[in-house]
Amino acid sequence: MDGRTREALERFERFLHQRDLRLTEARAAIVEAALARQGHYPIDELIADLKQRGIRGSKATVYRTLPLLAEAGILEPAIVAGDARSYETTFGRHHHDHLVCSRCGRVVEFEFEAFEILQREVASRYGFRLEAHHHELVGTCPDCQAGEPPRG
Repeated sequence: MDGRTREALERFERFLHQRDLRLTEARAAIVEAALARQGHYPIDELIADLKQRGIRGSKATVYRTLPLLAEAGILEPAIVAGDARSYETTFGRHHHDHLVCSRCGRVVEFEFEAFEILQREVASRYGFRLEAHHHELVGTCPDCQAGEPPRG
């Protein structure tokens, strides 16, 4: 087990302990599977990863654990496509925002310091202590635009 995984498990165990819950084998396996994933993933893919690793756990356990992992700062809800919620593992990664193609669902991650500065200014202006944010800019990607009929 690498240091990042160990650190995430320790954080999650402390988080659970504060809520009088414990780090079960199934919860630990979910953490490990989530940390092994790259990018954005639907819950069903995470469940498939667990099955592939030979880990038995109910779908309900995964669905109950993911909000706890989000609250603990290990992952966060990402792009919502239709009814399927996606997640991305954020533990040990830099913050980033998203461009989302409304046609094909392509997601491009980006960092833009001006957004970060502006959101701090807005929060300050209204007396908010900023704790988190999610930026999704929705549009049409270059590939989908290329398939459009010419304008004019």
